[in-house]
Amino acid sequence: MIMDMNLLLDVLLVVLLTATVIYCFMLNRRLGQLRNAQGDMAALVQSFDQSTERARSSIDELKNTAGAVGMELEARVAKARSMLDELQRVTTSGERVADRIEKGVDSRKASATAAPAARSAEQAADGKPARTEREGRGDAESKLLKALRQVR
Repeated sequence: MIMDMNLLLDVLLVVLLTATVIYCFMLNRRLGQLRNAQGDMAALVQSFDQSTERARSSIDELKNTAGAVGMELEARVAKARSMLDELQRVTTSGERVADRIEKGVDSRKASATAAPAARSAEQAADGKPARTEREGRGDAESKLLKALRQVR
């Protein structure tokens, strides 16, 4: 019986050792896969690091470009503002000139309405057809006045 027990313990020990050897073999294969994956992971981390560095340099370049464009845009806006101010001064001056011309034309029209009767009488005595102020120089003035009103 002791022999049987020794034999039984030896068989149990052989089975356990066989299970251990099989487990160690499987563990060794998994560790090999992990080592291979570790190499792939190192390559992936290196690639990620390179991509990060390129992105960082691109961001710096983009910041520099944006700064340069911003400064150029600022200069253009300043120039546009000065041109707008100048245009406003020119427009205001033009309006004043147009108002003075309009007042002058209105005063000439008033004086011209009294004069045509006298002129037509003179021209009838000379035998020439009567010509109104509006047909001559007054016509040009009215066109100029009309053009100035359209500009406003």
